[in-house]
Amino acid sequence: MKKKLEAKSLAGVLSRLCKDEAGNTIAIMAAAVIPVIGLVGGSVDMSRIYLTQTRLQAACDAGSLMGRKVMAGGAWTDNSNRANTEALKAFAANFETGAYGTENLTRSFSELAGKVTGTASVDIPMTLMRALGQDERTIHVNCSAEMRIPNSDVMFVLDTTGSMADPVNSSQAVSTNNPVKITELRKATKCFYETLTQKNIDDVTAAQCGESADPVETASNTSQIRFGFVPYSINVNVGRLLPLDYIANNWFYQTRRANWIDDPDYSYTLGSPSPLVQQGQPVDDPSPGSWQDMSNNVTINGTTYLKTVQVSRAPLNCNNISWPPTQNSGPTTNGPYETSTDAPVYPGTSTTSYYEKTETSGSTEYRYIPQNSNVNSNKRCYLQRKVSSSVTTTQYTASRPVTWIPRRTFQNWTYDRIQVDVSALKNTGTNSWNNSFTLPIGNNGANATINWDGCIEERQTQKNVTTWDTSTTSAQKDMAIDLIPNTADSTTQWGPRLNDVLYSRSDSNGWTLNPVTTTSNFSRPTSGSTTMACPSPSKLLQVWEPAVFKNYINGLSINGYTFHDIGMLWGARLASPTGIFAENNAVENDNVQRHMIFMTDGDTNANPDALSAYGVPWFDRLQTPSGSAPSTSQLNTLTDERTAALCTAVKNMNITLWVVSYGSDVSSTTNARLQSCASPGKFFQFQPGVSLTTQFKQIAGQIAALRLTN
Repeated sequence: MKKKLEAKSLAGVLSRLCKDEAGNTIAIMAAAVIPVIGLVGGSVDMSRIYLTQTRLQAACDAGSLMGRKVMAGGAWTDNSNRANTEALKAFAANFETGAYGTENLTRSFSELAGKVTGTASVDIPMTLMRALGQDERTIHVNCSAEMRIPNSDVMFVLDTTGSMADPVNSSQAVSTNNPVKITELRKATKCFYETLTQKNIDDVTAAQCGESADPVETASNTSQIRFGFVPYSINVNVGRLLPLDYIANNWFYQTRRANWIDDPDYSYTLGSPSPLVQQGQPVDDPSPGSWQDMSNNVTINGTTYLKTVQVSRAPLNCNNISWPPTQNSGPTTNGPYETSTDAPVYPGTSTTSYYEKTETSGSTEYRYIPQNSNVNSNKRCYLQRKVSSSVTTTQYTASRPVTWIPRRTFQNWTYDRIQVDVSALKNTGTNSWNNSFTLPIGNNGANATINWDGCIEERQTQKNVTTWDTSTTSAQKDMAIDLIPNTADSTTQWGPRLNDVLYSRSDSNGWTLNPVTTTSNFSRPTSGSTTMACPSPSKLLQVWEPAVFKNYINGLSINGYTFHDIGMLWGARLASPTGIFAENNAVENDNVQRHMIFMTDGDTNANPDALSAYGVPWFDRLQTPSGSAPSTSQLNTLTDERTAALCTAVKNMNITLWVVSYGSDVSSTTNARLQSCASPGKFFQFQPGVSLTTQFKQIAGQIAALRLTN
């Protein structure tokens, strides 16, 4: 009713204005002010609403992200609810109380299954919109954040040379703050694993990893995280990762060959006999038995026949007694079997062997007879048995081929670079690798066991080059990362590195490249020594369970000199999605982030006397001119330049290359080279007081990505 009266009153006013035109302009302008205020006020207040909502959403997002980051692998309530406290601080830093004239600000954060959720609301008092009856507007926002690590492949290329047994700061004694480098590396790698996978490894504590609590795996982490490993020193242990056809059947080694003297007194071996030829007719040899009294009863087919039978009537007739049936046996065949062979006469190519086959048959007969001939005075019959046999013999002959073998006497050794058949390492029946084979390089030419530890020798390279090509068409096949071996071209294949084959050679002037023939047993380096080191086996990219990861890292061995290029080269091969391990590494739509973490503790140290991936550089000179022995300095420069080329190749493969220089002994020149090797901003240099674990955690934190889900 009130609204009708107000409408009627307004209509009256307007009617009177229409009838009285005097002063209408002022009235009309006054009436127009109200909608104008609404239009202007709406624009101003809507801008405030939009700005407030945008900032409130940003503050909520920042708080949820900060809360999830601080929570990390621990619980939401750890450290007196520090994650929630930091979330609220982040919110406040982005939206202050009373901002833009707002009132009644509320905000809260909570966590469930690793996902942090936030809500916020605020009242916005209207300004000019009050003229239209709008006093305030309430804004609500929601936000959430969870740790989402993208599908990631991480290839660790780890320096495991002998210096990893030294303390981090070599000028100080080992202590809690100055641990042995390999010990710190093991811890850092496990903490890295925990950060990315949110899975707990039981032999590192949260405190050791810089956390307040052990990680807790959540259902929200559905990313695939794979790790691979290439431990390196003077070589890499990758041989058993390769298909059989990727290793050549023959390879050259610095070894020795036995020389023999042939004795005129030949020995021989006989081949398989030809088909047997029967000689004459079979010959029978019967052997009739004689009757013998039985000392015991006889049971045949369940019927027992007494050895003595009492007869009550006379005259005695033993034929009326039931006798045991005759038992026949055979024939049983034996052979043909060889009985003799004619001794061959040199240089005859065959001889005759003799064979015999026998067929044996027999019979057993029984009868009852009186005790003696006076049958009228005897009332007993006695059981007798006769056993007869017959053997039929057939003779055969066969021709057998003769191979004459001269008797050999060991004479001496020839030491040289010799091609060796290594195909016995391949077990083609099971498509697997054997651990050893034999070669006649033992004492006086006897067979010796040659063990294979899994390290390899690189395929063909070019000598004395100053630039390196890593493409698949490169003439430097060792530097071609993705080149697939071809069985028809042995220069594309690798060889097994065999410590037990290696022999040095020397004359009165020391080592010599020339072949040496001597009765002397030249020395060889001690297997497992610094010059013969083989690192722990490399591992393809795979998903690791905590216990398996822990056992592998704890088992890393350290020894040998420092050849950085071989580690970088095989790290690239094991990580490449288009190379020799493409079947393992290629991902549909390439939906994976690839990382390589290259960690070294020192300068290049390429000893020319060590058995490296290129043989023994002093002898083999596969990378350097043949006219002079390579020096350590020459090999170091070569290795550094090759490493630099490989660093570029890895980065060009869309692999993020993280490089960590670890320890106080790395020179400034090496650090500059390593920094150039790394992807931009991905180089970590040793700093006193900063642990390798901290640096690895920083890398893991950058690989892991916090992403908003709302």
